[in-house]
Amino acid sequence: MSIPRVLSIAGTDPTGGAGIQADLKSIAAAGGYGMAVVTSLVAQNTHGVREVHTPDPDFLRAQLLAVSDDVEIDAVKIGMLADEDCARVVVEWLDELGRDIPVVVDPVMVAISGDTLASGVSAGLLERASVITPNLDELAMLTKAEPAQTREEADRQARELAERTRALVLAKGGHLPGEDRGNSLIDARGVLVHVPSPVVRTTASHGTGCSLSSALATQLAGGEDPETAVRWATDWVHEALRFGEELQVGSGNGPIDHGHRGRRYAAAARQEQEALDLPERWTDPAELGGSAAEPAVAAAGPWTEALWRASGVSLAQLDEGFVADLGAGTLPEEQFRFYLAQDSYYLDIYSGALAALAASASGAEDRRMWSGMVAETVAAEVEMQERWGVPDVVRPTLVTRAYTDFLRAETRGEHLTGVAAVLPCFWMYAHVGADLHAQNHDSHPYTQWLSTYDDDQFRAATTEAIEATERLLAGATPEQRSAAAVAYLRACRHEVDFFGQATLIDVP
Repeated sequence: MSIPRVLSIAGTDPTGGAGIQADLKSIAAAGGYGMAVVTSLVAQNTHGVREVHTPDPDFLRAQLLAVSDDVEIDAVKIGMLADEDCARVVVEWLDELGRDIPVVVDPVMVAISGDTLASGVSAGLLERASVITPNLDELAMLTKAEPAQTREEADRQARELAERTRALVLAKGGHLPGEDRGNSLIDARGVLVHVPSPVVRTTASHGTGCSLSSALATQLAGGEDPETAVRWATDWVHEALRFGEELQVGSGNGPIDHGHRGRRYAAAARQEQEALDLPERWTDPAELGGSAAEPAVAAAGPWTEALWRASGVSLAQLDEGFVADLGAGTLPEEQFRFYLAQDSYYLDIYSGALAALAASASGAEDRRMWSGMVAETVAAEVEMQERWGVPDVVRPTLVTRAYTDFLRAETRGEHLTGVAAVLPCFWMYAHVGADLHAQNHDSHPYTQWLSTYDDDQFRAATTEAIEATERLLAGATPEQRSAAAVAYLRACRHEVDFFGQATLIDVP
């Protein structure tokens, strides 16, 4: 499949958060090749617009022809047009293209800062749009109404605009009250799809509208239907909005982080095992470096304390992405169900790994402990399948298979190494679970699932696993301890990848 070629026709932002600069980043993030024609040069920053310079419309036409004479365009995103003359040039150029391609019009009239940017949104332009993406103020201007205060008002205005233009209208909820700031795709008949998106309280939302419309255009250019394209773009912008403040760009309303998902994907795609800076002979707990937050289930002694400290990097990574979205209630249901299916497969193999530890344990008490954990794991898998409708047969991903193959191998070798390999599933899960349970509430979309994390039986099993690991490490040779530490930290890495894989799938 070819990469979508998307043209942005818009103004500029020298600080990179809005206009064509944001559009090009968004097109790339959505999987397209971005091109840009400049309508106006805007002197703006994170505090607002200072000055606007609009070149002669003839130069705008020259730019448009320079692109279309040479490049086959798969979609067009239209942003800021300074006046009717500019709009007329764009409308004429669209008519001359002679191709039925998606045209997304983001009627940029007012910036988030409140500055008026343009007045070139003509009826002719809107009638040539496939999708129109106004914010609430722009929607009110286009329908000659007061800005909507509720989603019902916004949807009603959007439907009126759709009836008049025969285009789809995206009623954006970013400035509506309430916890759901999602977007509704509307035609002349009403709402086609509403994509919920929890509120993000941030000081970095500059360019959100530009970015959403460009991502949407790119998804449409790639062949997605409008409903699917809106879901993808809404989910992507939500992530970019959540992490915008971390960019630390500007002292006003900063930009969203267009590259966050791409960096997250790149990190998850690295297949090489990070080098573990461990001694070949582990003789002293202090020889393992690192630092980590206080565990929800305490270490049983100096050796397990050292393991927990060494897993600090993995713990920090685990707290991002999937786990953060699950706790906040922002995880798309498709990703949640994907995780449940993979977890069901994992638990089936994990119970076998625990059974192998029961078989290799040297004492009756340890054999009883690991055997009991097998039964608890099987019961958890059966309950998951019954309560959540997980299929009996699940096809594991490469990430899941890598983790389960690792567990199979480690629990069929040295007993201590196998114990260390299964420990992160207990310890990290209990630690994450305590945090997730603290975020649970009656209206949480995953309240039933989060309630399972408050499980005294699982915490007790985790304590037993930690204590067994401490005893074995204390009586092991330095070489055995080192091998156990490597297995433990590799298992921590597998845990991060296992949780994180759900957020790497596209929401259908």
